[in-house]
Amino acid sequence: MSETPDFPAPVAEEGDSTRRAAQSARDYAFRRARRLERQLGRGVHGSVYSTTERTAIKAHRAVESYTRELACYKRLNEQNVDEVRGHHVPQLVAWDEALLVIEMTIVTPPLRLDFGGTYLDWPPEFSEDAIAEWQREKREQFGERWPAVQGILAILADEYGIFVTDVNPGNIMFDDA
Repeated sequence: MSETPDFPAPVAEEGDSTRRAAQSARDYAFRRARRLERQLGRGVHGSVYSTTERTAIKAHRAVESYTRELACYKRLNEQNVDEVRGHHVPQLVAWDEALLVIEMTIVTPPLRLDFGGTYLDWPPEFSEDAIAEWQREKREQFGERWPAVQGILAILADEYGIFVTDVNPGNIMFDDA
């Protein structure tokens, strides 16, 4: 595998899937003549790195989340969606199925970021209790902005068939946050 010497390896205590994702990001950057600048975030589905090309590279840990997120970005791209209710949506730049990597534009708040926890065409099934608990948590997290967030989620679901489950203030940001 290729190494880009200017980008640090993941720390030793990280799991194998995290190390593989970091290596995939480095390999993708090398293949696409990109330089990774820094890690922007890390979550359940993978890690995100900025590039010198003003793009972000998300390296997924698992095929399932990669496949769902890529399908979401492709759908948004086909529909020419670059914003939802004034919130910028990253644009698909490229992807690599073998490496489980998606490259997208970097956007600034207000934004809707991270489509890793999405489902296309139908929502995942949850019990009524689980849905009520989720809504309570989201009301707490977003406070007075929860109705605006619900509006964004409704547009994604109703107009584009994109059902988002990973909703938090880190991936739906407002410009004054």
